Amino acid sequence: MRLSTLLLSGALALSGAAFAQAQDLPPLPEAIEKAGQIRIGVKCDSPPFGASGPDGKPVGIEVEMAKKIGEFAFGSAEGAALSCVTSEARISSLNSGKLDLILATLGRTPARQEVIDYSNIYFWGSSNVLVAADSPVQTLADLENRTVIVVKGATQIKWLEANIPGIRIVQLNTTADGVQALMQGRADGFVGDGGLVYTLGGNYPKLRVVEEGLDLGVNGVGLRKNEPELQAFVNAVLEELRKDGFYEEIIPQFVDEPAVAEVMKRGFLEEPPQI
Repeated sequence: MRLSTLLLSGALALSGAAFAQAQDLPPLPEAIEKAGQIRIGVKCDSPPFGASGPDGKPVGIEVEMAKKIGEFAFGSAEGAALSCVTSEARISSLNSGKLDLILATLGRTPARQEVIDYSNIYFWGSSNVLVAADSPVQTLADLENRTVIVVKGATQIKWLEANIPGIRIVQLNTTADGVQALMQGRADGFVGDGGLVYTLGGNYPKLRVVEEGLDLGVNGVGLRKNEPELQAFVNAVLEELRKDGFYEEIIPQFVDEPAVAEVMKRGFLEEPPQI
């Protein structure tokens, strides 16, 4: 019995390396291999990318991606230790050593690239504006001299200030705070990633989406500076997900509207029109 237990323990210890080799993936960094888990920050307030499920655990497209990274690393989704992060705290949580990766609607910008590294792009898309169903706002131009809400740390602020004269921007902590403020009439619109905004529009009958998109962006997995071994591993996993039909399978599980699902599939599977 004791010998069997020792043999089983040894097999489990080797499972991560054996699984990676079987998939022809680059090796994990030694520290992560020894830890037996890879710590990944995900969003819990940005459906369909990441949200809090009925049991309080994260669910969403990027959450499933994070679980796949854990599976490729250690043979099981449990190999990914998931933590909810806010837009504002994502990068600080990574650079402080609390996380190994950020997989949380992290747009790639020059300012962020000065302090963190990124994986290859895994998604591109525009942002959109959510307004009250009876709002006079029909186009982006109608936002001139009006107030919009964004989540702290969002990338859309610079675009809005550069392209909408007189716009006033209120930054709140979470998507839930932003939607509540919009419903209370404290602003004329809420600005966020297109997939998030369309999901919210489908969930709230008193709100609608302004169809005109803004600020085309690209998302990547965030890593601390100068971790090429981990970066190579993550890039290899992203390529496997793309080749294996993962996105075609997972997107409809979190996006009910077929037209929106098709747009999101294009963002995950096609090259961005510009970078």
